[in-house]
Amino acid sequence: MINLRGARWMAGFAAGALLLAGCSESKSQGSTAAPSTPRDQLLLTQDEFPAGAKKVDVPKDKLEAAAADMAGMQDTATLTPVECAATTKDLNNASKALLADSAVAAATDTKSGVMYIEFVAGRTGDLAAVTAGNKTCGEVSMTSSVEGKQISTVAKVENLSAPADLKSIDAIAFRTTTTSTVGAGKPLTSVGYQGMAVLRGTTVVVRASALKDSLDEAAFQQLFVAAVRKVEKAS
Repeated sequence: MINLRGARWMAGFAAGALLLAGCSESKSQGSTAAPSTPRDQLLLTQDEFPAGAKKVDVPKDKLEAAAADMAGMQDTATLTPVECAATTKDLNNASKALLADSAVAAATDTKSGVMYIEFVAGRTGDLAAVTAGNKTCGEVSMTSSVEGKQISTVAKVENLSAPADLKSIDAIAFRTTTTSTVGAGKPLTSVGYQGMAVLRGTTVVVRASALKDSLDEAAFQQLFVAAVRKVEKAS
């Protein structure tokens, strides 16, 4: 994925999280009733994000625009292995429905350069399909062109164990590493951790990412657990 600057860069990360989560719905719903609490109140508050992070506004129209840009780029890009092109397109199409049914929160830590994205969707995602897709397309290369410049991207994903605190909940986690090169420029690497949990008829997604080659996995896990517990305990 291409990481853009400013608000567009921010929206791109958020859209990326949605795309990675945008799989077909699971066939079974959670055994507990859906929360009656409004979905936007199920999101993490300023105080619940890691110290040093400040909540920022990510308008849904910017997310939709970023997703549309990504879809357009993928339609004209060359992907390797070629069989992953269909998977990528399916994820993009499914993300539109997921985004329309989501509340989104974001925060950034300007000192560490880490961005946090959380969203709660009012539908259940197929976590097994995500895990399988990560395994099948664990490394994908994409070549595209934006404003006359060639962009080469290599995206790697590695399935991880979900936090031990969530062992009673249907949850997954994975690590992504993306390296993009624009023209003859210096390669730009971003690392991210993402967690997904299905409970009470919702899907909770948390992502931490930064334009660097390392990230605090323990801090991400704590945030993921906090986001899931908030939905689990909501009225």
